[in-house]
Amino acid sequence: MRLQVKLSTDRFPLQYRMMIVSLVKEALKASDEAYFQKIYQSNQANRPFSFGVYVHDYELDAAVFHVKGYVALNIASPDSEFMLHFYNGMMSVKEFKYKSFTLKRMKVQMESNPPIDRDQVYFKTLSPLLIQDKNKRPLNPQEDSYREELNYISHVALQGYRGYGLLQPLEFTAKNMKKTVVKENIHSGDETLFFTGYQGVFSLKGHPEDLKVLSEFGIGFRSSQGFGAVEVI
Repeated sequence: MRLQVKLSTDRFPLQYRMMIVSLVKEALKASDEAYFQKIYQSNQANRPFSFGVYVHDYELDAAVFHVKGYVALNIASPDSEFMLHFYNGMMSVKEFKYKSFTLKRMKVQMESNPPIDRDQVYFKTLSPLLIQDKNKRPLNPQEDSYREELNYISHVALQGYRGYGLLQPLEFTAKNMKKTVVKENIHSGDETLFFTGYQGVFSLKGHPEDLKVLSEFGIGFRSSQGFGAVEVI
């Protein structure tokens, strides 16, 4: 299931990921405090959603987008309960404040979600894919260990979400991907972290059931923190 939330603001941070995570938390709390506690007070590394952000018509000044158009939040999840609470919560959150920024909800609408019934699918990233090794070294798609680590994190994520991991190994093929470095303050405090990911077009071969869940859950590390969101092309 996919939703797009259009947001109105005149200023939007370049390091926006934790702002969006806070907005998601606010929506879940507004819908059902018990559900929010279940999702965010657990030991889950990844929550059952992924998101990408698109800023329409802007000028960039240092670390801030000066927005002339709007901000679109594209969020997906294979979990219908999560999406129900997020939707209901967003409908009650008309304005959201984060540090010196203010977002006003314009519209929440459902997006089309093409069926996945084959074993190879082409995807486009909505936020960078983050794949790293056991030492947290970022990997590029040309490295031999990229596929191994992609399968590892996908297996772990699926097992945590649905109780069992991959039904068959994934085969990843980069088609048109570019390196991108993301600066973000993930933890509380002033420390800024740097994440090296890749964005663009790629194909993924595997079991259709796995591909369907991953297309909404997100692919790779930190998928509920603004990385690894994809759409079928």
